[in-house]
Amino acid sequence: MTSTGKSTPPAVAASGLLSGKVCIVSGVGPGLGRQAARALATHGADLVLAARRQSSLDEVLAEVRAMGARAIAVPTNITDPDACANVMAATTEEFGGIDVLVNNAFRFDAFQSFEQVDLAIWRKIMDTNLFGSLQMTRAALPSMRERGGGSVVMVASMVARQPQPAQGGYAISKGALLTATRVLAYELGPSGVRVNAVVPGWMAGPSVDMYIQMTSDGRQVSPQVVIDELNARVPRGQIPSDEEVAGSIVYLASDLSSAMTGQALDTNGGEIFA
Repeated sequence: MTSTGKSTPPAVAASGLLSGKVCIVSGVGPGLGRQAARALATHGADLVLAARRQSSLDEVLAEVRAMGARAIAVPTNITDPDACANVMAATTEEFGGIDVLVNNAFRFDAFQSFEQVDLAIWRKIMDTNLFGSLQMTRAALPSMRERGGGSVVMVASMVARQPQPAQGGYAISKGALLTATRVLAYELGPSGVRVNAVVPGWMAGPSVDMYIQMTSDGRQVSPQVVIDELNARVPRGQIPSDEEVAGSIVYLASDLSSAMTGQALDTNGGEIFA
């Protein structure tokens, strides 16, 4: 474990598990989106990276290409249906179709209570975390059906199962995304499209590193005190890293999970059992 509380997962050997699969990852940034792209590349996938920030796209694109992956990057705002259609068109033009969609893009909470928050902010959170993911999924369906099926992986959150103070907008949006996962699995199953979700909890990476530093500064304790408190919550003694959660995304993207649809795979180190 590093000073930021990040566990180091075992090295994953390159494999052909996803060879020939074309995978779109939304919300490619410094955290789970980046690690998901790297993990998918490790297992042989062709990649399409989607995010609003060009700097994030450029950085991750360079990384996965250096790993040997065929990849492109498309600036995308998932709240815009035209942008969703554009990334699917670019994917089909470059790679001929779509096999996997990882809906990782999200909007943070306003960190205010229900009575304090402007509900317009919660609507914006819902527009990204729920409806943005739905728009991306709908846009990918024609290509997936043409290829005989596909896998959609939603990225939910443990906060939907265990709400936290001042995170109501985020929790509600992720809870809705879990319900959408089941609804879409039921409706899209006959066409060969599987829809599952990963449900991370505390996840060592850039966002939690920032939380650790902010909390330690606010409480005037060392970062290690905060790290130890987070790790004490999970049976294995360490919160998962974003690389480890990315491994669950690879599993749901691959044919190893071909019998699974409508499922929510908790990746929280055992902090809660759904």
